[in-house]
Amino acid sequence: MSRLRAALLAVVALAPSCDGVIGDQPVPGAALPDIPGQLPVFQAAAPTLHRLTLVEYRNTLTDLLPDRVMIPTDLEVDTPLYGFTTIGASELTITPRAAEQYEAAAMGVADQVFGDDALRTDFVGCTPGSTSDPCIRAFLTRFGKRAWRRPLEPAEIDQLAALATTIGDSFRDPWQGVKFATASLLQSPYFLFRVEIGEPDPRSAGKRRFTTWEMASRLSYLLLRSTPDDALLAAAERGDLVTKEGIERETTRLLATERARSAVGRFFVEYLALERLDGLTKNTTAFPEAMSPTLGASMRGELENMFDDVVFTRDGDFREILTTQTTFMNTELARLYGVSVPSATETTFARVTLPAGGPRGGLLTSAGILALYAHNTLTSPTLRGKFIRVNLLCQDIPPPPPGVRTDIESTLPADGPFTMRERLEAHRTNPTCASCHVMMDPLGLGLEHFDAIGRYRETDNGLEIDASGDVDGTPFADARELGEVLGQSPEVGACIARRLYRYGNGHVEAEAEERAVVGLADSFEAAGFSLKSLLMAFVVSDGFRLTGEVE
Repeated sequence: MSRLRAALLAVVALAPSCDGVIGDQPVPGAALPDIPGQLPVFQAAAPTLHRLTLVEYRNTLTDLLPDRVMIPTDLEVDTPLYGFTTIGASELTITPRAAEQYEAAAMGVADQVFGDDALRTDFVGCTPGSTSDPCIRAFLTRFGKRAWRRPLEPAEIDQLAALATTIGDSFRDPWQGVKFATASLLQSPYFLFRVEIGEPDPRSAGKRRFTTWEMASRLSYLLLRSTPDDALLAAAERGDLVTKEGIERETTRLLATERARSAVGRFFVEYLALERLDGLTKNTTAFPEAMSPTLGASMRGELENMFDDVVFTRDGDFREILTTQTTFMNTELARLYGVSVPSATETTFARVTLPAGGPRGGLLTSAGILALYAHNTLTSPTLRGKFIRVNLLCQDIPPPPPGVRTDIESTLPADGPFTMRERLEAHRTNPTCASCHVMMDPLGLGLEHFDAIGRYRETDNGLEIDASGDVDGTPFADARELGEVLGQSPEVGACIARRLYRYGNGHVEAEAEERAVVGLADSFEAAGFSLKSLLMAFVVSDGFRLTGEVE
């Protein structure tokens, strides 16, 4: 058994003692195997509707419509569940208000296209002479396949053509009929949702697989965050996407595109909740020179560039993100870090190699992560430690018991000063708090050399900082060594594989899917923890290609 497999099974075994909690949300599902290493036979999850996320919706309209069309922005924001908008989009329905917004959006873009004589002619490919002109049906057939990501049934085309005829005759203008039929396509459930119910798998009796058209959508929204391009639709038309070879071929092509870099980067953004940095606020009295309205975005830019460098530029071991000395700074971030980066500007990030003996290196010492998991003026070893346990190790932390005071100041004696380590001593001595805080605080204390906005410091309240600790028995002296210990941890690789499985499938894995998750983790390890290789292993896995019976 590989170290990664053993680590993943160890994480699985911990789950029942954590009250079924991931982050702050309970996880549905059955109890996990009682015997370590014994996993149930894989059983694919039942199919579900996947509503397009806001980004997917806007990208899809952009790809379907002419360049000059303004894409609507007045739409409901996504609701993440278990850390990912893809899960929220699979579990939450469209509200009445959102339905009205989608209707208005569809009519709005149709008005733009068909209100311009040259634009509509180029878009439709002809000028209909009447409401019964065959070119209308040809357009609806062609555009409908792109909009609904599959060929339309003859009866569906008949309904759309009949709508175009009725509206066109009413207005005495065939263009009006085509406009309303186009708007109908763009507000249909077949457009707003990815409808994936699968078909019997002829190669495996009793199993169901996603169809070649459904696989085109699954690949495209995972790797491009938009509707399938012409090449992917052509592959679906040929039936290529029900074979592993066809899936690998198209995945290789898509991963080589610039759009894939951005789309795959979305996994990283949601995995680490980096969108929270866009609204970052800190006490301006405590940080008068550093805090600005754009600092959070600068911090996010560093992390997104770091991810892109490890995953795409170098196709390296993904765990290097915890230790890398290569980072990216604009001038605002360079000022915060106290370094000179002549090639950077306020909007341009320059590649920087951090000093080999310096205090920074990798994700945990980035200002973005340090600032996200801290209070307005004070650091929070508890929040930082919880981030490591939950996000990097996939270990669950139950919420505090009812009635427990969690504010640090209430636990302090009257005299002082105190370091943060001393302030947290009450957590470790109080039996009610200790069982959870012993998992979080020692890890977070390893980052105490960085204040609540991510600046390096030598002292805390004028007192020397002790940033040493251990990760489940493996010691570290400071933040750099903490990153190195985690960078060698098999649990980190297993956690990344598990989170990608959730993100890509849009649901939290059930017990019957554990075999697929473990297999994915094994593939990740075997490929040297290359995230691109992990993506390839995922898209050809049973967990991505197969589906269960419709419930």
